[in-house]
Amino acid sequence: MGVWPAATRGDSCVSMFGAVYDTGVLVFPTEARVLEIGCAEGDWQTPMLSVLPDLRITGIDWRACERPGQTIRGNVLTASFPSESFDAVVGVSSIEHVGLGHYESDPLDPGGDRHCMEHVVRWLKRGGWVYADVPYGPVYRVEGTSHRVYDETSLSRLLVPGLTLQRRWWTTWADHDHVMHDTPDGLSGMVYVALLARKD
Repeated sequence: MGVWPAATRGDSCVSMFGAVYDTGVLVFPTEARVLEIGCAEGDWQTPMLSVLPDLRITGIDWRACERPGQTIRGNVLTASFPSESFDAVVGVSSIEHVGLGHYESDPLDPGGDRHCMEHVVRWLKRGGWVYADVPYGPVYRVEGTSHRVYDETSLSRLLVPGLTLQRRWWTTWADHDHVMHDTPDGLSGMVYVALLARKD
């Protein structure tokens, strides 16, 4: 396991993943097959492959993009990956957008976030894990077509049957070093929660 590149600090969500990665909890098997959900907004793949070049990454997004791994332009809600085909799934600030129609009129589905996670649990190998970070607040809300903000109850909806929560961390958008906290207590501004869940 290498250290996450400091150069990613310009992208808040990618650097948030890096702060979690540096805790040593996110362990990829050798030559792991990894699915990235929402690969067009921020470039997670380049720093990830600089740390672990043996990963076999597939990214999917409604929008076209070029990344060092394989990319698929399509709808994650209708994608047809084989069951148990990935060792890990990563959603860097993406799950909160699924189904809201914000990015180039992506397909509408009010429950798209949960439906996405239902696909994730099917695509993951047993013992595989999913990382996702999403906005967090005291009350669940949907900010127009932009994104969802999750509270404790709505977060539990993302943990679909077959997934078991392993760990959570909180940080603020404004903290470019992304010091990760075990609770949201005392955090202000735009707060994010990072989730790590494993397939049973």
